[in-house]
Amino acid sequence: MTEELSAPPPLPDLGPANPPGPDEWHYVVNGARRGPTTVTTIKDLLNRKQIEADTQVWRKGMPEWKPLRESDLGELVAAEPPAISSKHVGNGYVWILALLPLVIGVIEAVVSASNQDAAVRSLALGFPYHPSRGLPFQVPLVINGLLGWLDDRRLQQAGYGSRTTRITAVLLAPVYLFLRAKRLKQRPYYAVAWIISMIAGFLIYASVEG
Repeated sequence: MTEELSAPPPLPDLGPANPPGPDEWHYVVNGARRGPTTVTTIKDLLNRKQIEADTQVWRKGMPEWKPLRESDLGELVAAEPPAISSKHVGNGYVWILALLPLVIGVIEAVVSASNQDAAVRSLALGFPYHPSRGLPFQVPLVINGLLGWLDDRRLQQAGYGSRTTRITAVLLAPVYLFLRAKRLKQRPYYAVAWIISMIAGFLIYASVEG
């Protein structure tokens, strides 16, 4: 008789293929969890400014997410001084930025009203009419970008800046204002003021044009 070969015993259940170990860390970037990864990788991400001292981190055994500086990884940023109190960060630039849409709307309304008066006078006297132009659209963009850059530079010096704030400060003023308020743990008064200022500026200009 041919001896029958017995099947090998089943492998023991070892759980997940790659369970997170005590030295494997997770971190948050743009609202998404990343990892697991090692302390060496975390340090490299810090050096390349892809994460910051306030980035939320977690590893097995921790009850909740913590800022990196308050976790066991805090020694990686121990040489970096903490951010200063938000009370000492000036808000002058952001308030100018918040009221800028209203100022632009008033300027455009004045130019439009002046054009209408000039047109009536020219028609009455039989002269050709050449309307004056308002502000070139590049001017508000440049002013917004400059104010945002100056304020973000102030945040960087105070220890609150990041790559996200740096980009939105120049390109997306309202988003930057909300991010800034959240980062400094302030009420977003200047962000709301920007929205009101934008609506008011538009209504003033539209009332003259209408």
